Amino acid sequence: MKRVFALLPAAVLALVSGCSVAVDAELCEDSVPAAGASRARNSVSYARQYAPARKPALAFAARKEAGGSNFTAPAGQKMAFTAHLRLSVSEVRPAIEQARELALKTGGYVKRMDDSSVTLAIPIAKAEQALADLKKIGVLNSLRIEGVDVTQQVTDIAVRLENLEKSRKRLLALLEKAGKVDEMIKVENAIARVTTELERLQAQQKNLQGRVDYVTMYVTFAAAVRQVVRRPVTPVGWVNDLGSELLNFNRKVAYGKDPFVFDLELPAGFVKSGASEAVSGGNCIIELRKYPNAVTASHWYGDDYAKLDFYIPIVEKALTERFQTRVAVEKCKVDDEAAVVFTVKPVIGKTAYVYKAVVAAVDSDVFLLTARGESGEFDRVLPEKVWKKLLESVEF
Repeated sequence: MKRVFALLPAAVLALVSGCSVAVDAELCEDSVPAAGASRARNSVSYARQYAPARKPALAFAARKEAGGSNFTAPAGQKMAFTAHLRLSVSEVRPAIEQARELALKTGGYVKRMDDSSVTLAIPIAKAEQALADLKKIGVLNSLRIEGVDVTQQVTDIAVRLENLEKSRKRLLALLEKAGKVDEMIKVENAIARVTTELERLQAQQKNLQGRVDYVTMYVTFAAAVRQVVRRPVTPVGWVNDLGSELLNFNRKVAYGKDPFVFDLELPAGFVKSGASEAVSGGNCIIELRKYPNAVTASHWYGDDYAKLDFYIPIVEKALTERFQTRVAVEKCKVDDEAAVVFTVKPVIGKTAYVYKAVVAAVDSDVFLLTARGESGEFDRVLPEKVWKKLLESVEF
């Protein structure tokens, strides 16, 4: 025994004081790695100095690479992918819940969630489909996908862990041979430092494994109403504005001094608001307007005004372009004059609306009567019977 212990002081000194063997870079830092030079000593090139031919880390080698055009790593490389999406939705909270459920169905999970955004971890094999499903929740405003090559980090951590494990085994072997208390304490302190560094690197490896195996998707939602698909372009200025006021329901009752553009009998539940409009308690709005009629000749002779047939296709086209939906066109008589009722029932967000426009061309004037509101309120205050009575009461 004396012959064995005679060798211990130098060996222990080399391991725990001088740190000049395989654990040099790990033990000389008091278990807290410093930046710069000390981190450089922990690099792959340094670790390989003490490592024979090594095998790839099994935890990473066993992972099956996923397919998909957006989330496929080049052969032999480890990639950490992230995706950043911004979506416009009619309601934010239900959209967040949809995204959360989508993540759970893929085998992923929610990393973070607040009132307007959610961060998801999606298994890379399911990421492409999850991305497509997320786009369907709302209107995609922007999308950014990033891939970071972490191959070097994976290799570096694997080699350092391998060397630390070897150093720990050597220290444990020395601990069994140590006879003096001070020698045992030095070896135990060295083992503690190596173990701490092992646990730190294992945590880094686990985190890196998660970044490789899961795509982190940052999804931000914004409540937005698609009020206007596009602005119509027609040769008649006032026609281009038809429907643009559909969602402007913030009307307050005001008493204008000017009379209505033309006379009509207000339906029950409506009160006059301003010079040429009326409003119901549920903000269904009736508006009356008058525009100069177009002249059909280069020289005016007193009777060369455009007829109703000129305006019908123009108005129908404008409303179709505005709301991207079918427009019902119905000819009728208003105050014994030919008129046309245009009806649109768009769904904006998750709300259904009704918009009606009545056009009549009478000599030098074009008369326009519009009514709009949410479908429930519109049907309540302007059902078909009341609407027809309203048109019958109009006098140009």
